[in-house]
Amino acid sequence: MKSMNHIALLASLFLLLGCATTFRPWSLSEIEEGMDRIRVVGILGEPDSVEMKDGAEFLYYSYSENYNPAPSNFDAQVDNARRRQRERQIERSLRTYRYVVTLFDGKVQSYKELVD
Repeated sequence: MKSMNHIALLASLFLLLGCATTFRPWSLSEIEEGMDRIRVVGILGEPDSVEMKDGAEFLYYSYSENYNPAPSNFDAQVDNARRRQRERQIERSLRTYRYVVTLFDGKVQSYKELVD
């Protein structure tokens, strides 16, 4: 009976993970002017934040680069301190990209990357 509970738990976990949405900037190419909010969220996922201003709705999204190197023989040859220092340097160089989708009357008017 316990094994059935474990199987049910694992199946539920996989279903929940399958429902998770992660913003991917390349999905912006699917967004079109005049598209409604429900469709935008269906493509891009829930925004990180939403702002209402002057009759417009702004949906903010972000995408962060990540660093997950594959193990290599070089890593085995480099001492731990030097390897950690190199990884920190790489992680500091990674960027977070921010995007906004602007809606008027519930329809897409524009979308763009926000540049600092």
